[in-house]
Amino acid sequence: MQDYTIAIDASVDIRDGYLEEHGIVLIPMKYMLDGREYVMETKPTREESKAFYDAMRRGAPVSTSQITPFYYEETFRKEAEAGNALLYLSLSGGLSNTCNSARTAAGLVCEDCPSFRVEVVDTLAGTGGMGLMLMKAVENRDKGLTLEENAAALRKTALSVCHWFFVDDLSYLHRGGRISAATAVAGAMLNIKPVLRIDEKGALVSFSKQRGLPRVMRFLVDEYMASRDPEIGRDVIIVHADAEERAAELRDRVAAADPDARIQVCPISPIIGAHVGPGMMALIHFGKRDLTLR
Repeated sequence: MQDYTIAIDASVDIRDGYLEEHGIVLIPMKYMLDGREYVMETKPTREESKAFYDAMRRGAPVSTSQITPFYYEETFRKEAEAGNALLYLSLSGGLSNTCNSARTAAGLVCEDCPSFRVEVVDTLAGTGGMGLMLMKAVENRDKGLTLEENAAALRKTALSVCHWFFVDDLSYLHRGGRISAATAVAGAMLNIKPVLRIDEKGALVSFSKQRGLPRVMRFLVDEYMASRDPEIGRDVIIVHADAEERAAELRDRVAAADPDARIQVCPISPIIGAHVGPGMMALIHFGKRDLTLR
């Protein structure tokens, strides 16, 4: 087994215990809730996650801030001084500037420690998509891939992670500038559930509009079945913003359609949850992200 550290943003969503089991370094991220700043250095507990979304439901203002190069430099320098090589997986560059900050920090540390080997990989993913990329990184390392080989393999795998998700309350997308106020009001009145995805450039794009929860559930499973690729991987991550019953229903629907799927259900972290609001759900898996290839 190759010996190098794997690190990832705190915006990753994956089952409880996985980070600790595989020695994953988590880069802290910050969010603001009701005027108070929180630094997310560990995966939130179920109670912390629920409290966050309950506060959002009460109307508490929330926001997030990007990781500064300082956080990266501090983590990278610690690994360099310990004589470790480092593989770092970042939140999609199409969603955040964190990947550029990581590359800047890596360059600074390498100037002082020329022997330091570091690879920064843009996952082109978010939340559970980062979780799937992390699982691939650990799998590749366990198979004996070198740091450089693993990074190259992950850059190819990134385009095979599919994200399908919907939001429950359109007001949060409006606050983030994703949709207009008129669209948010009309959508709420008509019970419209917009389905979004992360495209080939790692950016968030609108994909479809479904009316009502039963239809959007069927739509997500249909998209999964149309785009999945078991040869790449059978792992599926369903993430939710304090919507456990819905997530369980979606899990059961996916399992019925594809009994061989290995499904995890995870609460989504406040880092992403702040932008999509309570009730959001996502179905994330390996497959054909480029819709023209289907």
